[in-house]
Amino acid sequence: MAVRFKRSIKEIRLLDPTQGFKENLVKFEFRIDPLTRRRSRVADLKFSLIRPPDLEKLVEKSRKRPCPFCEENLEKMTPKFPPKFIPEGRVQVGEAIVFPNFMPYDQNNAVAIFSKEHFIGLSQFSEELLVNGFLASQSFLKRVYKANEKTKYFSINWNYLPPSGGSLVHPHLHLIADKDPSDHHGLLLKRGKRFWKKFKVNYWEDLINEEKKREERFLGETGKVCWLLYFAPRGMMFDVMSIFVEKLSLLELSPSDFLDFARGLKRVFLYLKEKNLVSFNLTIYSGLKEKGYFWTHARIIPRFTIPPVDTSDVSFIGLLHGEPLSLMKPEDVCQEMRAFFKTLA
Repeated sequence: MAVRFKRSIKEIRLLDPTQGFKENLVKFEFRIDPLTRRRSRVADLKFSLIRPPDLEKLVEKSRKRPCPFCEENLEKMTPKFPPKFIPEGRVQVGEAIVFPNFMPYDQNNAVAIFSKEHFIGLSQFSEELLVNGFLASQSFLKRVYKANEKTKYFSINWNYLPPSGGSLVHPHLHLIADKDPSDHHGLLLKRGKRFWKKFKVNYWEDLINEEKKREERFLGETGKVCWLLYFAPRGMMFDVMSIFVEKLSLLELSPSDFLDFARGLKRVFLYLKEKNLVSFNLTIYSGLKEKGYFWTHARIIPRFTIPPVDTSDVSFIGLLHGEPLSLMKPEDVCQEMRAFFKTLA
């Protein structure tokens, strides 16, 4: 085993006002990411949401202004690609459509919508809608790479609903392709390569094998995609990782790979819904062609606001110190979420 799960437990003694100021012992953990070596903080507060957000009110409010992604507005309100790049102007697979981001933040930044439907609830995403959205995204990335092979760093990203940073309710993906990776993507690639050279094994392969042995955070498999709770979470509640086994680049994923991913993703969505969590961030990080030290994988982190005053789940400790705080242990979340994966056919 090359993967190491390092943690340290801290203790604080305080006089608890809820117990007549009796001395109480409070514990929390520092966890070191096995790959990046960055630190996460994990508390064990048995955190639960008091109430689900009013989605009906949120969706109704979003309809008060024209949605550029809806069928009646898409043709006149969304841009097209230049004919020399994509002659048809947009990429389409089923109902999924890819077009340029009107407010780009990267050299090759596109948007992919799953469907003409303005709102799709977590339990309403079909495997077909998900797969077509990812295939359309991949088709765009393949065209970018064909036009310039130096543009080889890809990611598919999803902000679902406002708590995640999504500005539009209409479900959509953000696609990024560039000659340089993002800061975190670059760190993953760098550390993955270093792990490969030092231990002569792929980090994600070693991680899967070790998590299967421990049975603490491993959720299950959907075809050739493995699912687990990450040891050092980057979200306040939990952090799910899915790994495309032996797939080096997003460009080489097959329709069946995306179907395997969609099947597991729907299980995660069902768990989120049961916990009154309706928003999330998702990123699929791509490796490089013919570079065996990195396997393409995704991270899914729920996003929410905390009652009663709708406090953000992002605070100074994660944003300005780079040490995310999780209020739940991944091992505890795994015990609950694993039940949803046991229902897989």
